[in-house]
Amino acid sequence: MKKNKNNRISMVRRFALTALVILFFLGVILTYYAMLYSETRQKIIKTGELASVSSAEQIDKYLSKGIECLKQTCYIVDNMIRANRTDAEIHDYLVNQSAAVGNTTSDISNGIYGLIRGTYLDGNDWVPDDDYVPAERPWYIAARANVGRVAVVGPYVDAQTNTLTITFCKTLCDAKSVLAMDYLLDTLQEITESVAREGESDMELILDQKYQVIAHSDRSEREKNYLSEDDSFGSALVAQLRQSNENYFSLRYNDAEYIVYAITISTDWTCLSVFDATSVFSQLRNTLLFTIVACLLVVSVLLIIMVRSNRKQEKFSRMRHVVEALAAAIDAKDAYTNGHSGRVAAYAKEISKRYGYSEKRQEEIYMMGLLHDVGKIGVPDAVINKPGRLTKEEYEIIKTHPVIGSEILSKTTGLPRMVIGTRWHHERFDGTGYPDGLAGNDIPEEARIIAVADAYDAMTSQRSYREALLQMDVRAEIQNGKGSQFDPKFAEIMLQIIDDDNEYKMRGL
Repeated sequence: MKKNKNNRISMVRRFALTALVILFFLGVILTYYAMLYSETRQKIIKTGELASVSSAEQIDKYLSKGIECLKQTCYIVDNMIRANRTDAEIHDYLVNQSAAVGNTTSDISNGIYGLIRGTYLDGNDWVPDDDYVPAERPWYIAARANVGRVAVVGPYVDAQTNTLTITFCKTLCDAKSVLAMDYLLDTLQEITESVAREGESDMELILDQKYQVIAHSDRSEREKNYLSEDDSFGSALVAQLRQSNENYFSLRYNDAEYIVYAITISTDWTCLSVFDATSVFSQLRNTLLFTIVACLLVVSVLLIIMVRSNRKQEKFSRMRHVVEALAAAIDAKDAYTNGHSGRVAAYAKEISKRYGYSEKRQEEIYMMGLLHDVGKIGVPDAVINKPGRLTKEEYEIIKTHPVIGSEILSKTTGLPRMVIGTRWHHERFDGTGYPDGLAGNDIPEEARIIAVADAYDAMTSQRSYREALLQMDVRAEIQNGKGSQFDPKFAEIMLQIIDDDNEYKMRGL
């Protein structure tokens, strides 16, 4: 009875220990995922900021041409009004200035016109119909409502040119006269299309104060009013924009995830750069799921082995099988280097044997070799299996795997010394390696051995971007790396192993 009770208590303790270890690993993984998610989101936001600022600068520069032309014209006409010049003289000036504005703005303006001291004057000599009342036109009303600054009217489709147009207008010194200038918006459309086409964003658009689309990288969206739409991407975008107090925000629509960066320009319009982050975050979630499953499997198997093993040798033997299974799982992520961990372990064991390590230390370094790339569990599959050479950013991601692996192994009971091979196998003897920049004898011997074995297998394995090197070429590379990349004594042992392998059989281990 007492024995059964003790067995139940022991079983409960084992289950509790297992649960605690699993929760710990899940906490580590989720924390790492949260950091990776946040960093990825910040990179997208920064890219959005750069795209939006670039777009806004181009748009402001384009609009400022028209605004400055109108301001300059208003300044001259103000002086003419103060000097009591005749309407005919002011009209002649507007005709000349309209021609000059056409040259300055590359014909993106239809000219300057206005209501001056109660008389309509047009720089293009357009004669309005008898029922045309200038004081009732939107440009006149907007200017009178914004005394002291240039007001913007539109956008609207111009009846004469059939193009999307806005009007800049400004009240003159007598507080009753108003000058106005029409301004075409085709260039704004070209800017938004160019930004999206060049890959700076997935979608680029400009909204006015009433959330009407001024320009859009998708030309079919122009002139829509997103505020009045229901259940469209545009309406969802505006709803989130109105709720956000930041320059950027996230948006979910139809199972897709977007990050949007918004910036206000001088006309109080809003430039928005939209990035479809669905595939990026989906890849992160898939990596998280794989990592959790792999770690749960590893932790569960290791715990089962540890709690059921009564003798040290049995524990070590079973643990080795688990490590080999884990190494196989790691290698399975890389379509181009399957079996890499086992080969590196075998080469490292042979080097340590020839160097004079005890059998126990040979077995230990064998396991270190199996686990040296365990950190690749945390590296996205798309980076590991990318055909061809990696970009600088992708290479920086790959370089994180020694730290990720050491963090995983340092928290795993029974495997703390495995950290040596995992963390430092990419250190170089001359101190130019990573992640810690160790040099010479500061690098643990085991890591120096695995570094040589790892380099040998990398050169003798076929990669997506090159064939396996010839044995003589591999030998030359290791010879050249003595004292710089490799510890000379372990490199020399590797050279002896190569010389003994006359038929190049090691490549097929």
